[in-house]
Amino acid sequence: MTPADALRIDFAAIVDGLRLAVLVFRGNRLLYQNPAAARLADRLREQYHVDMLVILRDHLRRLAEPIEHGRPAVTLLTAARGEPFYVHAMQIASKNQANDMAVSVRELGIEREAFARRYRLSRREAEVAELVLRGYGNPEIATALGIAQTTAKRHLTRIFHKIGVDSRTQLVSRLA
Repeated sequence: MTPADALRIDFAAIVDGLRLAVLVFRGNRLLYQNPAAARLADRLREQYHVDMLVILRDHLRRLAEPIEHGRPAVTLLTAARGEPFYVHAMQIASKNQANDMAVSVRELGIEREAFARRYRLSRREAEVAELVLRGYGNPEIATALGIAQTTAKRHLTRIFHKIGVDSRTQLVSRLA
């Protein structure tokens, strides 16, 4: 095994271990997606009944010009419920393929465990805060977590107090 082969193996292991969704396209064809991208695609299909690859291909078609000129593109893509995603796309330098593109998709917001620790949120409060970041209202939070709407509202009131905000907008601003 050459040092270059060893580096490729280590790089693949690193990319596969990322929580960030990473995909590689050749033209319109998907060549690679890491496990995080597969999990995100599954979640979007389950929650919104949309195919992430179809949405990404359409989105990337609109970004073709800046990417073809060697400029990476960072855009905000919004899912069906208003859940925001950052999409970062860049051309990959390749000897034989000029249209290879690396794409990362990052969900807007921070890790549930990190903000739960920082603000001393209970597990349930962290779940509620995460759903607020995804654009859910109290009725939807209650349904998603199998709790009463009044319980969802009570959790949200405690979250506001612990984080030091007065509204959902301020909460999203603080945590995103």
